[in-house]
Amino acid sequence: MAFFTRYVILVCLFLVGCQSLTFDVAFFQPPITISQAPARPITHYSLYNNTTLVNLGEMKAQVPSFDGKGLLLASWTPHSRGTSGRPTFVVVHGGHGLVPTNFASALWLRDTFNANVLVLDSYWSRGQNENWATRTRFGANMRVLDVIAAGRWLRDVQNVDTEQLFVMGDSQGGWTVLRAFTDDPFINVQMTGLYRAGIAAYPGCFSYGTPTAPKLSPYRAPVIVFTGGKDTATPISECPKGVLESAQKWIHYPDQTHAWDSANRGAAGVPVDGECGRAMNVYNKFPVCRSDATTNDMRRNIHAFIEDLRTRPAHGVTSR
Repeated sequence: MAFFTRYVILVCLFLVGCQSLTFDVAFFQPPITISQAPARPITHYSLYNNTTLVNLGEMKAQVPSFDGKGLLLASWTPHSRGTSGRPTFVVVHGGHGLVPTNFASALWLRDTFNANVLVLDSYWSRGQNENWATRTRFGANMRVLDVIAAGRWLRDVQNVDTEQLFVMGDSQGGWTVLRAFTDDPFINVQMTGLYRAGIAAYPGCFSYGTPTAPKLSPYRAPVIVFTGGKDTATPISECPKGVLESAQKWIHYPDQTHAWDSANRGAAGVPVDGECGRAMNVYNKFPVCRSDATTNDMRRNIHAFIEDLRTRPAHGVTSR
């Protein structure tokens, strides 16, 4: 990997000394090659119906990538009364790319918290529809750089309050959230002054300390995690003990599959409770069963988690 540009940060740790960290930013910044989102993505849903029709911003190239060499596609919906003084949520997708569930989550966050919402794409703009293989350069480290890029854009261009800036991800997006808040020297430097906390739903959480399966936990800021006992896509058996137990709150639903909050009738539609299907993933056609009760319980817990943080001063976050 000598041909990749390397960022080396010298980190001096109090009472420990100094250690160097090498992070191959160029490897985890595949080129941005596309500036327009597909009208009908991989699951054949209508992007228009899940954004414009439900009053979410159009998916368009607008967030400068971490390396500054292109614009990530995103749906940005600022509050009609301005961005300041209110929460902002970044929603990041799983390995299938953006699906209606992500837009449904954005709608719920927008309406519940009177929030600004950004739905961020990491694949389409790079000519990639999915990352079913998981442990590739399109995995957690790449996705974290995109989350950092989005946070900078929201802070510096959209003037959001970083004490109220949160990121929510599901599946590989949840994996991204866990990595983004992991106490890691390179990530700590980049995340300073950005996100207050993270929400990880049924996340991938294998953690081998390699570039494509990087270290997860302990966390430098509050994280809430939700897992399912019948989830064969991201089973908790893959999770080292500390990955889940280091979260500020970990809620486990023993009877739930992956993606219990599936928006199986689109972001604007009424989901069918109890309906089960199979993922399109060619390596693992895992079951997906919608559960209204579990979705509602998860959302109640997210609401309590966010409201509790909003009542307390932030530590280590620099607001504009």
